[in-house]
Amino acid sequence: MINVAILFGGISTEHDISLKSADNVIAALDSKRFCPVLIGIDRNGSWFHYTGDLADVVTGAWEEHDCAPVVLIPGSAPDARGGFLELVDGEFRELEVDVALPVLHGQGGEDGTVQGTLEVCGVPYVGCGVLASAVCMDKDASHRLAAAAGVRSPKCEVLYRGATAEDEAAVVEKCGGYPVFVKPARGGSSIGVSKANDADEYRKALDAAFALDEKVAVEENITGVEVGCAVVGDAVHGVRMGEVDEIVVHGDGFFRIHLEKDPGANTELRCPSELPADVLERVRQVGRTVYEALNCSGFARVDLFVTPEGEVVFNEVNSTPGMTYYSRFPQMMRVAGHELGEVLASLIDTRLGL
Repeated sequence: MINVAILFGGISTEHDISLKSADNVIAALDSKRFCPVLIGIDRNGSWFHYTGDLADVVTGAWEEHDCAPVVLIPGSAPDARGGFLELVDGEFRELEVDVALPVLHGQGGEDGTVQGTLEVCGVPYVGCGVLASAVCMDKDASHRLAAAAGVRSPKCEVLYRGATAEDEAAVVEKCGGYPVFVKPARGGSSIGVSKANDADEYRKALDAAFALDEKVAVEENITGVEVGCAVVGDAVHGVRMGEVDEIVVHGDGFFRIHLEKDPGANTELRCPSELPADVLERVRQVGRTVYEALNCSGFARVDLFVTPEGEVVFNEVNSTPGMTYYSRFPQMMRVAGHELGEVLASLIDTRLGL
């Protein structure tokens, strides 16, 4: 059996989404080959080895019982003994882990911090590395790298907490005027994201974004269809993709899937996309270009726009995309003929050289 540390929870605003993703990942793993070692991170950033009922993971009740504190010890050389230790009966003991699978979304989990910790402690892990995770999390940095790779990106300007009213107004003009999108520069999902059609909405949008991040991205509004590419692999072992999906937003809103009690309340997800074949081929090419330009590995979801003129425009990359039952990444892979359990097994085997 391969002991797979499933890291879930975390300190970000996407804590609850991570619980749902972890629940689905655990269910997808082949129980004949993989033994999940559940490492829960509470909202304060404390790590625990959870050994209780799996049903309590998704509800958040896991924090209330069957938890042993966990620490990570540095040491990545062959003769070092880095890795996970758990505190049991007042003594630390080694927690046997062969590979880690971070299922963490947002800051403090998807931004390279956990990935760096695992590397320092000599724990192999599945997913994007430190550089890719950090770059994908920062919308400003990812846009710059995508643009350098020849991919059209929205005009994007950055504001920092405490910016003057003059600076705030100036970036709107640089982005082509209203409407603009205002986002926490290093946030995930659509939490804290607003579309501003005028100065009043812009002020409220800035307040909401600055409440979550001291760095805020103001982006040009791109008119078009939002599409996604599920990408798996790396430059060494090759890259494959799921089916391209597309999002149809009802009304004048935008994609807010994780904020709805009914996950699809304001959207229609089409997978496969109904865009013309030649357009979809361009989408796949751009998706792969972005994935490689941002140094992604393991798996990620590349989000793009297709304008009415057929131009493909970069939006963002989720280096640890949602893995819930309604998430886009598992669905895109499934429609392409690859169930989530199969995808994860292949990634684990590749990481361990099996």
